Amino acid sequence: MSDPGFRHEGAERRSWILSKLRSLGFLSVADLARELGVSPMTVRRDLHTLESTGQVRMVHGGAALTPGELHTPAFPDDGHAAGRRRVAERAAGSVGDRDTIAVDAGPTAYALARALPPSFRGSLITHSMPVLTLMDGRGRGSRTVSLGGELLGNRHAFVGPHTEAALDRLRARTFFLSPSAVDARGAYAHSPAEASVQRKLAAIADEVVLVATADVFAASAPARITELAGLDRVVTDQHPPAAVAAVLRAAPVPIEVVGCA
Repeated sequence: MSDPGFRHEGAERRSWILSKLRSLGFLSVADLARELGVSPMTVRRDLHTLESTGQVRMVHGGAALTPGELHTPAFPDDGHAAGRRRVAERAAGSVGDRDTIAVDAGPTAYALARALPPSFRGSLITHSMPVLTLMDGRGRGSRTVSLGGELLGNRHAFVGPHTEAALDRLRARTFFLSPSAVDARGAYAHSPAEASVQRKLAAIADEVVLVATADVFAASAPARITELAGLDRVVTDQHPPAAVAAVLRAAPVPIEVVGCA
Protein backbone atom coordinates (compact mmCIF):
# COMPACT_ATOMS: atom_id res chain seq x y z
CA MET A 1 0.00 0.00 0.00
CA SER A 2 1.18 3.54 -0.70
CA ASP A 3 2.02 6.18 1.89
CA PRO A 4 -1.00 6.64 4.21
CA GLY A 5 -0.53 10.40 3.74
CA PHE A 6 -2.43 9.94 0.50
CA ARG A 7 -5.55 9.46 2.64
CA HIS A 8 -5.49 13.14 3.64
CA GLU A 9 -3.96 14.97 0.68
CA GLY A 10 -6.37 15.18 -2.24
CA ALA A 11 -3.97 17.17 -4.45
CA GLU A 12 -1.18 14.66 -3.81
CA ARG A 13 -3.49 11.74 -4.58
CA ARG A 14 -4.60 13.32 -7.84
CA SER A 15 -1.00 14.05 -8.86
CA TRP A 16 -0.12 10.40 -8.19
CA ILE A 17 -3.13 9.22 -10.21
CA LEU A 18 -2.07 11.35 -13.20
CA SER A 19 1.48 10.04 -13.00
CA LYS A 20 0.25 6.44 -13.00
CA LEU A 21 -2.15 7.07 -15.88
CA ARG A 22 0.66 8.55 -17.96
CA SER A 23 2.59 5.34 -17.41
CA LEU A 24 -0.23 2.80 -17.83
CA GLY A 25 -2.92 4.57 -19.86
CA PHE A 26 -5.80 3.15 -17.77
CA LEU A 27 -6.46 2.44 -14.10
CA SER A 28 -9.46 0.84 -12.47
CA VAL A 29 -11.22 2.38 -9.48
CA ALA A 30 -10.62 -0.79 -7.49
CA ASP A 31 -6.86 -0.78 -8.16
CA LEU A 32 -6.59 2.91 -7.30
CA ALA A 33 -8.49 2.46 -4.05
CA ARG A 34 -6.24 -0.42 -3.04
CA GLU A 35 -2.99 1.38 -3.95
CA LEU A 36 -3.97 4.64 -2.29
CA GLY A 37 -5.56 3.12 0.81
CA VAL A 38 -8.82 5.04 0.36
CA SER A 39 -12.39 4.15 -0.47
CA PRO A 40 -13.67 3.77 -4.06
CA MET A 41 -15.92 6.77 -3.40
CA THR A 42 -12.86 8.93 -2.63
CA VAL A 43 -11.18 7.70 -5.82
CA ARG A 44 -14.25 8.56 -7.89
CA ARG A 45 -14.31 12.07 -6.39
CA ASP A 46 -10.65 12.53 -7.34
CA LEU A 47 -11.29 11.23 -10.86
CA HIS A 48 -14.27 13.53 -11.31
CA THR A 49 -12.10 16.46 -10.21
CA LEU A 50 -9.44 15.49 -12.76
CA GLU A 51 -12.11 15.01 -15.40
CA SER A 52 -13.42 18.52 -14.77
CA THR A 53 -9.96 19.91 -15.62
CA GLY A 54 -9.85 17.96 -18.89
CA GLN A 55 -6.94 15.73 -17.87
CA VAL A 56 -8.83 12.47 -17.31
CA ARG A 57 -11.74 10.76 -18.99
CA MET A 58 -13.99 8.53 -16.89
CA VAL A 59 -14.72 5.14 -18.46
CA HIS A 60 -16.54 2.07 -17.19
CA GLY A 61 -14.75 0.86 -14.06
CA GLY A 62 -11.97 3.41 -14.07
CA ALA A 63 -10.30 6.25 -15.93
CA ALA A 64 -8.05 6.93 -18.92
CA LEU A 65 -6.09 9.95 -20.06
CA THR A 66 -7.82 12.38 -22.39
CA PRO A 67 -6.38 12.60 -25.93
CA GLY A 68 -4.68 15.88 -25.03
CA GLU A 69 -2.60 14.09 -22.40
CA LEU A 70 -1.47 11.30 -24.74
CA HIS A 71 1.76 13.05 -25.69
CA THR A 72 3.30 11.53 -22.55
CA PRO A 73 5.29 8.41 -23.48
CA ALA A 74 3.55 5.13 -22.64
CA PHE A 75 6.94 3.47 -22.14
CA PRO A 76 10.21 4.84 -20.69
CA ASP A 77 12.97 5.91 -23.07
CA ASP A 78 15.35 2.99 -23.56
CA GLY A 79 17.57 4.50 -26.25
CA HIS A 80 15.84 2.68 -29.12
CA ALA A 81 13.13 5.21 -29.94
CA ALA A 82 14.59 6.21 -33.32
CA GLY A 83 15.01 2.62 -34.51
CA ARG A 84 11.59 1.72 -33.16
CA ARG A 85 10.03 4.57 -35.14
CA ARG A 86 11.72 3.44 -38.37
CA VAL A 87 10.61 -0.15 -37.87
CA ALA A 88 7.07 0.95 -37.04
CA GLU A 89 6.78 3.21 -40.06
CA ARG A 90 8.03 0.49 -42.43
CA ALA A 91 5.71 -2.15 -41.00
CA ALA A 92 2.71 0.19 -40.91
CA GLY A 93 3.32 1.00 -44.56
CA SER A 94 2.07 -2.47 -45.50
CA VAL A 95 -1.31 -1.95 -43.80
CA GLY A 96 -4.23 -1.27 -46.11
CA ASP A 97 -6.73 1.43 -45.20
CA ARG A 98 -9.50 -1.15 -44.63
CA ASP A 99 -7.41 -3.99 -43.19
CA THR A 100 -8.12 -5.81 -39.97
CA ILE A 101 -4.89 -6.06 -38.01
CA ALA A 102 -3.86 -7.40 -34.61
CA VAL A 103 -1.26 -5.44 -32.66
CA ASP A 104 0.85 -6.88 -29.85
CA ALA A 105 1.78 -5.18 -26.57
CA GLY A 106 5.08 -3.47 -25.81
CA PRO A 107 6.84 -0.30 -27.01
CA THR A 108 7.46 -1.36 -30.62
CA ALA A 109 3.86 -2.46 -31.11
CA TYR A 110 2.74 0.85 -29.60
CA ALA A 111 5.00 2.70 -32.05
CA LEU A 112 3.39 0.77 -34.90
CA ALA A 113 -0.08 1.82 -33.81
CA ARG A 114 1.12 5.42 -33.69
CA ALA A 115 2.55 5.05 -37.22
CA LEU A 116 -0.77 4.01 -38.77
CA PRO A 117 -1.71 6.64 -41.36
CA PRO A 118 -4.64 9.04 -40.91
CA SER A 119 -6.36 7.21 -43.77
CA PHE A 120 -6.60 3.97 -41.76
CA ARG A 121 -10.29 3.05 -41.48
CA GLY A 122 -9.90 -0.62 -40.74
CA SER A 123 -10.13 -2.60 -37.51
CA LEU A 124 -7.43 -3.10 -34.89
CA ILE A 125 -7.43 -5.94 -32.36
CA THR A 126 -5.16 -5.65 -29.32
CA HIS A 127 -4.57 -6.63 -25.69
CA SER A 128 -2.35 -3.57 -25.13
CA MET A 129 -3.79 -0.87 -22.87
CA PRO A 130 -1.56 1.93 -24.29
CA VAL A 131 -2.58 0.97 -27.84
CA LEU A 132 -6.25 0.97 -26.83
CA THR A 133 -5.89 4.41 -25.29
CA LEU A 134 -4.05 5.70 -28.35
CA MET A 135 -6.67 4.38 -30.77
CA ASP A 136 -9.48 5.77 -28.63
CA GLY A 137 -7.99 9.24 -29.03
CA ARG A 138 -7.56 9.07 -32.82
CA GLY A 139 -11.21 9.67 -33.69
CA ARG A 140 -10.66 8.87 -37.36
CA GLY A 141 -13.26 6.25 -38.10
CA SER A 142 -11.26 3.09 -37.42
CA ARG A 143 -12.61 0.34 -35.18
CA THR A 144 -10.79 -1.04 -32.14
CA VAL A 145 -11.45 -4.45 -30.59
CA SER A 146 -10.31 -4.66 -26.96
CA LEU A 147 -9.23 -7.98 -25.48
CA GLY A 148 -9.96 -7.64 -21.77
CA GLY A 149 -8.70 -9.82 -18.95
CA GLU A 150 -6.09 -9.61 -16.20
CA LEU A 151 -3.77 -6.62 -16.59
CA LEU A 152 -0.09 -7.54 -16.81
CA GLY A 153 1.52 -4.44 -15.33
CA ASN A 154 5.04 -4.49 -16.79
CA ARG A 155 3.70 -4.87 -20.35
CA HIS A 156 0.49 -2.89 -19.76
CA ALA A 157 -1.35 -5.76 -21.45
CA PHE A 158 -4.34 -7.99 -20.79
CA VAL A 159 -3.73 -11.72 -20.44
CA GLY A 160 -5.52 -14.82 -19.20
CA PRO A 161 -8.48 -17.02 -20.15
CA HIS A 162 -10.87 -14.11 -20.75
CA THR A 163 -8.40 -12.47 -23.12
CA GLU A 164 -7.94 -15.69 -25.08
CA ALA A 165 -11.66 -16.46 -25.16
CA ALA A 166 -12.30 -13.07 -26.79
CA LEU A 167 -10.18 -14.20 -29.76
CA ASP A 168 -12.21 -17.30 -30.58
CA ARG A 169 -14.48 -15.59 -33.13
CA LEU A 170 -12.01 -13.07 -34.54
CA ARG A 171 -9.66 -13.02 -37.50
CA ALA A 172 -7.06 -10.58 -38.81
CA ARG A 173 -5.08 -10.09 -41.99
CA THR A 174 -1.83 -9.40 -40.10
CA PHE A 175 -0.60 -9.85 -36.55
CA PHE A 176 2.29 -7.55 -35.66
CA LEU A 177 4.25 -9.52 -33.06
CA SER A 178 6.53 -7.60 -30.69
CA PRO A 179 8.29 -10.19 -28.49
CA SER A 180 10.53 -9.56 -25.51
CA ALA A 181 13.38 -11.64 -26.93
CA VAL A 182 14.39 -13.48 -30.10
CA ASP A 183 17.04 -16.14 -30.70
CA ALA A 184 17.61 -18.89 -33.26
CA ARG A 185 15.06 -21.12 -31.54
CA GLY A 186 12.20 -18.64 -31.62
CA ALA A 187 10.48 -15.54 -30.23
CA TYR A 188 9.86 -15.25 -26.49
CA ALA A 189 7.77 -13.46 -23.87
CA HIS A 190 8.62 -12.85 -20.22
CA SER A 191 5.25 -14.26 -19.14
CA PRO A 192 3.78 -17.65 -20.15
CA ALA A 193 0.35 -16.00 -19.91
CA GLU A 194 1.28 -13.36 -22.50
CA ALA A 195 3.00 -15.94 -24.72
CA SER A 196 -0.28 -17.87 -24.78
CA VAL A 197 -2.21 -14.76 -25.86
CA GLN A 198 0.38 -14.02 -28.55
CA ARG A 199 0.07 -17.55 -29.93
CA LYS A 200 -3.70 -17.12 -30.13
CA LEU A 201 -3.27 -13.79 -31.91
CA ALA A 202 -0.92 -15.44 -34.40
CA ALA A 203 -3.44 -18.23 -34.96
CA ILE A 204 -6.21 -15.85 -36.06
CA ALA A 205 -3.99 -13.97 -38.53
CA ASP A 206 -3.27 -14.68 -42.19
CA GLU A 207 0.31 -13.53 -41.65
CA VAL A 208 2.57 -12.87 -38.67
CA VAL A 209 5.05 -9.98 -38.94
CA LEU A 210 7.72 -9.70 -36.26
CA VAL A 211 8.63 -6.08 -35.48
CA ALA A 212 11.74 -5.65 -33.36
CA THR A 213 14.68 -3.39 -32.58
CA ALA A 214 18.21 -4.71 -32.15
CA ASP A 215 17.98 -4.99 -28.36
CA VAL A 216 15.43 -7.82 -28.67
CA PHE A 217 18.06 -10.08 -30.27
CA ALA A 218 20.34 -9.63 -27.24
CA ALA A 219 17.58 -10.09 -24.64
CA SER A 220 16.47 -13.24 -22.84
CA ALA A 221 12.98 -14.37 -21.86
CA PRO A 222 11.65 -17.79 -20.76
CA ALA A 223 8.30 -18.34 -22.51
CA ARG A 224 8.51 -19.30 -26.18
CA ILE A 225 5.80 -17.86 -28.39
CA THR A 226 6.69 -19.41 -31.73
CA GLU A 227 9.54 -20.85 -33.76
CA LEU A 228 11.00 -18.47 -36.32
CA ALA A 229 9.57 -20.63 -39.11
CA GLY A 230 6.13 -19.57 -37.87
CA LEU A 231 6.78 -16.00 -39.02
CA ASP A 232 5.95 -14.57 -42.43
CA ARG A 233 8.18 -11.49 -42.29
CA VAL A 234 10.64 -9.72 -39.97
CA VAL A 235 11.07 -5.94 -39.82
CA THR A 236 14.01 -4.72 -37.74
CA ASP A 237 16.44 -1.82 -37.50
CA GLN A 238 19.67 -3.85 -37.61
CA HIS A 239 20.76 -7.12 -39.17
CA PRO A 240 19.90 -10.00 -36.83
CA PRO A 241 22.70 -12.15 -35.36
CA ALA A 242 24.12 -14.72 -37.78
CA ALA A 243 22.40 -17.69 -36.12
CA VAL A 244 19.00 -15.97 -36.23
CA ALA A 245 19.49 -14.82 -39.82
CA ALA A 246 20.45 -18.34 -40.90
CA VAL A 247 17.27 -19.84 -39.46
CA LEU A 248 15.14 -17.13 -41.07
CA ARG A 249 16.77 -17.65 -44.47
CA ALA A 250 16.28 -21.41 -44.26
CA ALA A 251 12.57 -21.06 -43.39
CA PRO A 252 12.50 -18.88 -45.61
CA VAL A 253 11.28 -15.73 -43.84
CA PRO A 254 12.04 -12.35 -45.52
CA ILE A 255 14.03 -9.89 -43.40
CA GLU A 256 13.56 -6.15 -43.87
CA VAL A 257 16.31 -4.09 -42.26
CA VAL A 258 15.32 -0.44 -41.97
CA GLY A 259 17.86 2.36 -41.80
CA CYS A 260 20.89 0.08 -41.95
CA ALA A 261 23.35 -0.19 -44.82
